[in-house]
Amino acid sequence: MIRQRYRCADHQRVRYTKLVRFAGLCGVLGAVLPQIMIFAATILSPWFRWDTNALSELGVGEESTLFNSAVLLGGILSSLFALGLWQYLKDARLVRIGVAIIVLSNVFLALVGVFTINYHVMHAIVSFGFFVLAPLGFLLIGFETKENAIKRVSIVCGISALLAILVLPLIVFVLQFKVGFAVPEMIEALIISFWILFMAAKLVKQ
Repeated sequence: MIRQRYRCADHQRVRYTKLVRFAGLCGVLGAVLPQIMIFAATILSPWFRWDTNALSELGVGEESTLFNSAVLLGGILSSLFALGLWQYLKDARLVRIGVAIIVLSNVFLALVGVFTINYHVMHAIVSFGFFVLAPLGFLLIGFETKENAIKRVSIVCGISALLAILVLPLIVFVLQFKVGFAVPEMIEALIISFWILFMAAKLVKQ
């Protein structure tokens, strides 16, 4: 009976480890591959300029399939990563809420590839939802998690991402810099990707 319980516990531990590691790999791919695809779309679109355009305009251009596939893939892979993160982070209730918000932000990211800029209101909702909810999830995790490294990185990334998408465009507008909305979008996307890679590395090491 005792031996059977040990075997059951070992089996559950192995399943947990495999699930968390798989989620970590999804996080690595979800953070890196979509960024490469989006950069490729900017290069392959001769009309695109970082000083005038927004990234979302790529969703209806010549390379719309590449861009929309990138955000769809990023949303799906990052959602799988977040589900593993749910298993990995066993801290306070606020941490779990933060992870749930990150899952929702990834759903919005995937929907950016469905509701392109031509959908106007729906596109604004899903894109704004992704850019705001992801860093809010980081902050909730950072405020409540017990691990110091995760706390520091989550708070720094959360604040930096919100500044990039909410404050930087205002500074650009007021000072009339020749910078398109694509720049703060990409800065925040890279910050989010950095956080995902940081956490994904912890999951893979399980």
